Amino acid sequence: MRMISYSLGDTLRLHMEVHASRFGLKPEDLFELAVRRNSKRSFLFVSRVLGKHLPIRPSALLAAGKLLALAYLGEEDTCGWADLFRGAQRPAADVWEMLECSRHTVTEADRTLFVGFAETATGLARAVADCFDGETAYISTTRLEVPGRSFLTFDESHSHARTHMLYLNPDDPFLAGCRQAVLVDDELTTGNTALRLVRQLHSAYGIRRFTLMSLLDNSAGDNRLALERELNIEIRAVSLIRGRISGVEEGAMPDGCLTDLRGAAGAAALLQDRRCGNLSDRFLQSAQDLAAQRARCRELAERLGPAAPDALFLGTGEFIYGPALTAFFCGGGRFHSTTQSPVRPLAGSAVTCGVCFDPPDRYSGAGYLYNVPEEPCSAAFVFSERETLRQEGLSQLASYLASRGAEKVTVCAL
Repeated sequence: MRMISYSLGDTLRLHMEVHASRFGLKPEDLFELAVRRNSKRSFLFVSRVLGKHLPIRPSALLAAGKLLALAYLGEEDTCGWADLFRGAQRPAADVWEMLECSRHTVTEADRTLFVGFAETATGLARAVADCFDGETAYISTTRLEVPGRSFLTFDESHSHARTHMLYLNPDDPFLAGCRQAVLVDDELTTGNTALRLVRQLHSAYGIRRFTLMSLLDNSAGDNRLALERELNIEIRAVSLIRGRISGVEEGAMPDGCLTDLRGAAGAAALLQDRRCGNLSDRFLQSAQDLAAQRARCRELAERLGPAAPDALFLGTGEFIYGPALTAFFCGGGRFHSTTQSPVRPLAGSAVTCGVCFDPPDRYSGAGYLYNVPEEPCSAAFVFSERETLRQEGLSQLASYLASRGAEKVTVCAL
């Protein structure tokens, strides 16, 4: 066991025990600590591989998904995926060929549903699902209300946006024969949110085998074992790092340095209608559907052309994987996403600067973007879902990006 202490001055101290890690990974390879505006949980483990709060190379997200898939299958990292977290650079074509050639085929006897948790883990979960084919399907939870669609609903009690919806068709034949479900999140603190969904999926579809998958698992496991006994089901836990939070000390919370553009006029951005077919994962996607989406991302990248070395690519809200994969195929080196998560930018923490703006979509309460690189860039591409975008928030975001040195801001409505 290894003890780690994080200190953000007098604002926050967190102590964590590291019980196990896979593939030689260290906590600093995967996350940093930040302070958030939340009365129920003041700390936030900010991932260095998700492409959410922090800019990353898109290949890091693909590597994170692959390593979780390898951990799930009990296999070793023989291709050096973990090295991509530590700055190793490989040609995109080589990375993609390794993924394409190593996809694991799931048989009917193990028909598997993969589920990603909105909003932070949708890209990670989809990267995991893309490591499999055969009898698999993927769907993400969402905060978007879709009239006329049936859904399961459950709460994430500590979240800034508590209610999750999962739009599963109760008559879908895939679900009738589903043998197991893999629920993917970036971090488990108690695991209770995932266990609420386990209970719902078991009740609705009779699924008896579950895996709780995460980059970092700080849950004790007691609640998981209790639910196993209660429902007579199997629940595995798979993570890259397993630990326990042994103490949290909170001090005075500073206001933080956050630019607020809500209500501002914003700047005119170049809005391009780049329709390329469905890239949403809010409804069940078969393995064939996922393959078609990957092809659409490659086609979109070919239409956009090779990225300049300094180009910035941004996803919006729950829309992470399609933009990240497009950025990957374009050769982009910097990708992250807007969020509705209110973090306090603080010197010395994972998040040091940011902007708040009106919602860029129809399901977020507000829009935030953190840690835009200080170096000027020749172009910034913002990917948004055409059916959910809000022009006001995107215009304010374009104004902020221009103020940070983006010479040209293009909003791609997909």
